[in-house]
Amino acid sequence: MDADVEARAATEAIAAGRFDLALSIARNSSQPESFNLDLRLLLLAEALRQERYREALAMLEDDRARVQIEFLSPFVRGWVETAADQRPGTEERGPALVTGMAEQRPLSRQKDEQAAFLYLAIGEVEPALALIDPALSRAGPREARLRLAFADRLTTLGRPDLATVLLAGEDEILVAARRRLEEGDGLGQAILTPAQGFSELLLAVSVDLAEGRNTALPLGIAQVARFADPDNDSADIITGAMLERDSRKERALDLYRAVDRNSPLVLQAEDSIIQLLVTDDRAAEALEMARRAHRRSPDRPGSWARMADALAALERHEEAANAYAQERVRLDRENDWPLLFLEAVSRHKSGNWPHAEALLNQALGQAPDQAILLNYLGYSMLEEGGDLPLASAYIRKASRLEPDSAAITDSLGWALYKLGDLDGAVAALSRAAGQAPSDPEIHEHYGDALYAASRRIEARFAWEVARYYAPDAAMTTRIEDKMTYGLQPSNAAP
Repeated sequence: MDADVEARAATEAIAAGRFDLALSIARNSSQPESFNLDLRLLLLAEALRQERYREALAMLEDDRARVQIEFLSPFVRGWVETAADQRPGTEERGPALVTGMAEQRPLSRQKDEQAAFLYLAIGEVEPALALIDPALSRAGPREARLRLAFADRLTTLGRPDLATVLLAGEDEILVAARRRLEEGDGLGQAILTPAQGFSELLLAVSVDLAEGRNTALPLGIAQVARFADPDNDSADIITGAMLERDSRKERALDLYRAVDRNSPLVLQAEDSIIQLLVTDDRAAEALEMARRAHRRSPDRPGSWARMADALAALERHEEAANAYAQERVRLDRENDWPLLFLEAVSRHKSGNWPHAEALLNQALGQAPDQAILLNYLGYSMLEEGGDLPLASAYIRKASRLEPDSAAITDSLGWALYKLGDLDGAVAALSRAAGQAPSDPEIHEHYGDALYAASRRIEARFAWEVARYYAPDAAMTTRIEDKMTYGLQPSNAAP
């Protein structure tokens, strides 16, 4: 098989979770020098899983692989050192390989997390404690998972007091974990073996890479993390999110549903399923699932909000607004602007603008620098015939806070159009159209402003784009009417 074809086949097999096929390609290859990073990581993960530690270390020294995976060397060596039979006085050599990494080395931001796992694996609590806080500060969406892992190991080491501190807070996963520890049950989340440590390292890398536009590499790395530790529920959830980004939604659902029902992370998996169903136009399924979860645990944080999200997707806006309000009452927080905003949007869509406006102003009082609030309130005031100068001021502030947001730039242009500043409107809407070249609403606004500014040929081009991307017949008909008869009050953009 051609080397490039072989590499692509292995990469696709890994992305699809077909580890057996990828490993078969590797074993039968006559061109191992052409292996991609994901396949080399899979081979390394297999060696660690099967406790073939000498082979794993040899891979790090292999000239064909070193350029791709050498950056993992301190972590893999640290775990192998920790797993090996220790001579008295050598217990801390493994963690030292990681803590001694230079700051400029790749993955140095993961060294606190990995070193903490290593110290806890050998039963050294005090040096681990010094690393846990900085590790959590860099964990991002993995923070709850790390808290579970650290707390689980601290409990088995006889420090439930420290575990309780790590699990403090209102996060539903942490609440459930605290309850389990109080009942004398373990969490099953500790990181103790080289394969488990490697899995968690790859998840951290995958999440960091996912911040960019590339979806293939983070997905492949997350899949290898699943292979390295098949019991890592966090790996299933993170890989599911990567599969969603790659438009493999059914496979993502399979992974979310595969999370062990006894895992503290099953709540996160359940939320991921509901959110995916909502965004995949399967809101009726999401609502039924959210209702079942609510009946099972009515006091669970987010229970009402999950139902509200599904109701909003079903355009049952008054019911959605009432559910968001119930969530606010249940939480009883001083600062609840996100829920106020969601309730306000649903009140507005149900036809109750005065109530929505009051909620938006209440939210703005709590979060005066939230661009999403400023933009929605300002734009809605334009639609509802409110105070135009005040609406414009809100949108200008939102634009200063998020100048690269196409939606906010569009709102700014439309505010200027409503205020009669055609030159300013055309300039802002031109910028918005460039930021979102396939957004029909922005291009319709742009066309209307161009037409009003007597730039009618350019207006027609903008309307053509809007018509091409129009999501429904109503917009298509309105735009075609403009293109035939010109801009009129009856066919102006709403």
